[in-house]
Amino acid sequence: MHTQYGPQLTLFAAELDFVLDEFQIRACRALEHHRDVLVCAPTGSGKTVVGEFAAHLALRSNGACFYTTPIKALSNQKFHDFAERFGDDRVGLLTGDLTHNPDAPVVVMTTEVLRSMLHGHSPLLTGLTHVVMDEVHYLADSERGAVWEESILHLPTSVRLASLSATVSNAEEFGEWIARVRGETTVVVEETRPVPLTQHMLAGGRLFDLLSPLDGSVDDNLDRYIAHRRLVEAAPPPASGRRRRVRRSHRPEPAGADRPEIVARLEAEQLLPAIWFRFSRAGCDAAVTECLEASVRLTDGSDLSEIRSIAEKHTATLPPADLDALGYADWIDGLERGFAAHHAGLVPAFRHTVEELFARNLVKVVFATETLAVGVNMPARTVVLERLVKPTADGPVRLTAGEYTQLTGRAGRRGIDEQGHAVVLWSPDIAPATVAGLASTRTYPLHSSLRVGYNTAVNLIDDLGVDGARALLGRSFAQFQAQNSVAALAETARVNTATLAALDAQLSEADGFAEYRSLRDRLAIARSTAPADTVTVLARAVRSHPGHRRGDRDRLLALAARRSALHTDTELLLAQVHTVSGQLVETFDRTLALLDERGHVLHDPFSGHAHVTDDGHRLSRIYCRSDLLVSECLRTGAWSGLEPAELAAVASSVLGENRRRTATTAGRTTPAVDEALRATVRLWGELAAAEERHGLTVSPEPDPAPVAAIYRWARGDGLAAALQAASDSGHSGGDLVRHYLRTLDLVDQTRLCRRNALPLVPSTLL
Repeated sequence: MHTQYGPQLTLFAAELDFVLDEFQIRACRALEHHRDVLVCAPTGSGKTVVGEFAAHLALRSNGACFYTTPIKALSNQKFHDFAERFGDDRVGLLTGDLTHNPDAPVVVMTTEVLRSMLHGHSPLLTGLTHVVMDEVHYLADSERGAVWEESILHLPTSVRLASLSATVSNAEEFGEWIARVRGETTVVVEETRPVPLTQHMLAGGRLFDLLSPLDGSVDDNLDRYIAHRRLVEAAPPPASGRRRRVRRSHRPEPAGADRPEIVARLEAEQLLPAIWFRFSRAGCDAAVTECLEASVRLTDGSDLSEIRSIAEKHTATLPPADLDALGYADWIDGLERGFAAHHAGLVPAFRHTVEELFARNLVKVVFATETLAVGVNMPARTVVLERLVKPTADGPVRLTAGEYTQLTGRAGRRGIDEQGHAVVLWSPDIAPATVAGLASTRTYPLHSSLRVGYNTAVNLIDDLGVDGARALLGRSFAQFQAQNSVAALAETARVNTATLAALDAQLSEADGFAEYRSLRDRLAIARSTAPADTVTVLARAVRSHPGHRRGDRDRLLALAARRSALHTDTELLLAQVHTVSGQLVETFDRTLALLDERGHVLHDPFSGHAHVTDDGHRLSRIYCRSDLLVSECLRTGAWSGLEPAELAAVASSVLGENRRRTATTAGRTTPAVDEALRATVRLWGELAAAEERHGLTVSPEPDPAPVAAIYRWARGDGLAAALQAASDSGHSGGDLVRHYLRTLDLVDQTRLCRRNALPLVPSTLL
């Protein structure tokens, strides 16, 4: 046994069937010595062992451990892993959709659930000794990252925190912040991958090494091939038909050779199983269709019964009509041939089937969106990247080095593969040097995404008061980074201020010179703006002033000019420091002003005291991007008098993603739904105008796209009917299930009707 093991780590390690790595030992020892720990390590390196040890410590001390994850799929996976390790009776699950054994000593949950518990002072926090935040680098996520930061700030310092992150270049800065707000924190950084990764580029049906083993530059063979290919493709077509045929026979194939051929090449090179990342759900589904149409088969007859058995296990409770609506026949055909899609548009039962089959090496190729790179345990021998550009709400953007590393980090199965492989498909817009830069860059810092939302503001005010809320925001990672970013500016301003004091001391020794300098300044301005007689009077005053006759006048004037310029520069620097350093608090103050205006908070600007009203308390329990709009709808009665299915339909509009603006509900729901939607949109218009007036980000506009489908399901028409309505508005089955679950959660938060008044989602779909 390792000599550095403490008593609890010794017990824990004795139950493992592998030897702990040094970074795991360092992190576990920190927890055993009652310190917080931040672990930054590559995907697949075994960070979660540290989280398991935190659960072990909690159980041994009769305490409780919360294990948080960014996505429900990962929570479900960790729940099953922990239940197998610690026993079903000692592990619970809380995801918003599922509640199982919440009083267990070890509970797996999404980070949003933890944040809600901290805000609501949940009794489940009693006895809490350890919290594990898996994928804590999600703190940088623009949409949800604030949840991690809020949770870290609100978590009692008596609770030990284990933060598990992908490798980031500013781990020390992040660890320093955690230590500042929580106490002693050990930072453990591991950069070595457990399975070495080889980078490739596939061009013209040929698989090239991307990097030279000598110096890490682009491989010469790849460079020569790409140069030759560009030269041939740029050549003008030959004049004669015969020569054209000869020339074409020597041309490389066009970029983007078909996917079935590439799959066959990967199989021939023994590079399966593979995850093929495409950045759109439709693209993943289209790739599966291409392989079906090309009759690709990666399995043999001995696999078919096991594949079908696993698929039927996950879908057994779904009626035939629902399976037909979900495209079951094509889906199972692809599974039996060894390939499938994996994305959020699939219903969970289909996703879970794909995950299990891939883990068992029964599915050999998965066409996936980038969500698969987040935590879900699906390692492969090879990762394929078709593009280096992904679509976002703001248009196409190139992958960052951190994103590239996260995606390719899935390549290489620990204990199975000696090498992992990353394959980038060449196209004319992808330069090998660009890929090499992404592959070799190790600078991807973690940045705070904390923003002051309405729910956050009322919870902070209710818990801490206005001054306390400002103080807490001043302790945030966002503020910490802002202060670090202006540290150099602040230091320059400090030096300038000292220099100004020295200059003032020198100038003050010359009695009356400040008055002389002021007269000269007034004269300079008057020469271009004042009447001639005024200029004459001022010029006479300057010449007659004693300062004009000083022997050191020019030296003093130079000092004064330097002082004036330095003063201006320093004022600008201080303003910049103030702007950057105070942005978060200023946003809070603007948010407070709007909440006061709308009656959710009563704020006395003279005393500084603020009281959260009943409307504000209702807002404090609403967790969605349109939290204030929902609260306004409840305050004004816009959603009152609706039947449960109608309420669900209208509530779903504020959870939409606004992908499409053409959707309508006319004739597809009820007049009451249409009227409530119109009232919701009117309130949004009022709120948007107020937000613009206060300099705040405008809340998302209500989206009618999901309303009809949610109404059909909530009314009890069944999944097949709801799927048809969802399809009409361009949404998939997975979109529908996810949106319906979020709608149920929001309806529950409104307290206008009981959740059990609406049809529940079949457990098979969760």
